[in-house]
Amino acid sequence: MSLLSRTGPILAGLGLLALAAPAIAQEASPPEFRSSDLPHLVVEKQQDKVFRTDVIEIPLAATKQLGSRTEYILSMKAGDALVYSLTASKPVHSEFHGASDASKAVMFYREETATSATHGQLVAPMTGAHGWYLANTNDTPITVRLQISGYYTVEPGLIKFSKP
Repeated sequence: MSLLSRTGPILAGLGLLALAAPAIAQEASPPEFRSSDLPHLVVEKQQDKVFRTDVIEIPLAATKQLGSRTEYILSMKAGDALVYSLTASKPVHSEFHGASDASKAVMFYREETATSATHGQLVAPMTGAHGWYLANTNDTPITVRLQISGYYTVEPGLIKFSKP
C-alpha cells in the first residue's frame, strides 16, 4: 500500500489532496449558477438600509382575564426576511401568521398550543402584516419575550384584545 493511498482520505478531508498528488486526475468542477437563475426563490436580496433588532417584553394576564391575549404585528415587504426567538416564562399558545395587504388572505406559518420557546426565520411570502397571536393558558400572569432582527417596521405593533 502506497503512502498516498493510506493518507489520501486524510489529505482530502483537510483539502490538501490536490497539493499532495497533483498527478491524480481531478473530477470535473461542479456546475456554477447564480441566484438570479432562480427568480422565484429569494436567495439574496440587497437592502438600502441596515437591518433592525428589537426585543419586546409582552406581559400577559392570567387566562380568561382582560389582557391574557394579544397580537404583535410587523409590516414586511414580500421577500424581506427576519429571524426570531420567542420565549415565555410559562407555556403560551402562539400562532405565527401573515396577512396580505393586497388580498387580505391569511397564511399561518406556525401554530403551537403550549410552547415556552420557539425560534425561526421568515422570508415574507407577501407584502403585508406578519406577527404573533399570543394567548396565556395559565392561571397566573406570564411574560413573553420576542427578539427579532431583520427588515420590517413595527406597525401596528402591540394589539390588545378588549375581551378576555
